[in-house]
Amino acid sequence: MRTWFNTQSDVMRASFFALFAAILAACFTLTIRYATEELHPYQAVFLRFAFGLILILPMVMKRGIGSLATKRLPLFGLRGVLSAAEMCLWFMAVLYLPLAEATTLNFTVPLFGTILAAVILREQVRIHRWLAIVIGFVGVALIIQPGTDTMQAASILPIAAAICMASAGLITKRLVATESTTSLLFYLMIITTPVSLIPALFVWQTPSWSALGLMAVAALMMNVMQVCNVKALQLADYSFFVGFSYLRLPIIAVLALMLFGEVPDIWILPGGAMIIGAAIYVALREGKLNSEARRIER
Repeated sequence: MRTWFNTQSDVMRASFFALFAAILAACFTLTIRYATEELHPYQAVFLRFAFGLILILPMVMKRGIGSLATKRLPLFGLRGVLSAAEMCLWFMAVLYLPLAEATTLNFTVPLFGTILAAVILREQVRIHRWLAIVIGFVGVALIIQPGTDTMQAASILPIAAAICMASAGLITKRLVATESTTSLLFYLMIITTPVSLIPALFVWQTPSWSALGLMAVAALMMNVMQVCNVKALQLADYSFFVGFSYLRLPIIAVLALMLFGEVPDIWILPGGAMIIGAAIYVALREGKLNSEARRIER
């Protein structure tokens, strides 16, 4: 099987890894919904990172402690705090919102990433990307319908999670230039585990074996998903890869309907289309500009 897979084209192999990553992301969300029916989201976040740390230790031992040498611990620390906050917000969104709505609103990550890059890093953002961002937020307004009786306070949770994720992403972009994959994963887990333990202690209840099993599986799925994303990006351009990440929305919508009887709101369709379209445009435009910048440097 492996021999056959290795004989396939780069595009075919990249498609497999990207599609599998999207499926894992959807399954991770569903697993968290089941786990948070028993566990408080703060406790579930801690267990996710704790199991993730346990799973990453064999890789660190194989590579050696020397592979963790870094001079950028403050950036790692800030990234860890933002990641822990993002995960807490996301787990609460998964618990309190319909899964399709939470997932769609979380797709605003590239939109916030562009805004933060313009404000904090002083990156130049031209009119086309600003228009895409405006369209994306019109889609957000269609879904949450601010100022109406249908708006839920919990709708802010996936958006706040997206802001934290976008902020952590900006830091990751700076770290990948000098740090190894092992360092990026290890320091994320070693920082987020104690950070997420602090709020978890205030709501701690002894988890059942089934809940522990669910969180161990969730941590494994996230680790494998990260590996699949890296493999896909090694085989294909980001412009090819980015569309696959949004496939988790129809997967989640179908599974949420089958497992929880959740029928997506009618406004998810136009609002989600605007958010996803804007996010894909922003991501593709950023990828094109980065490619042009590298070509000019060469």
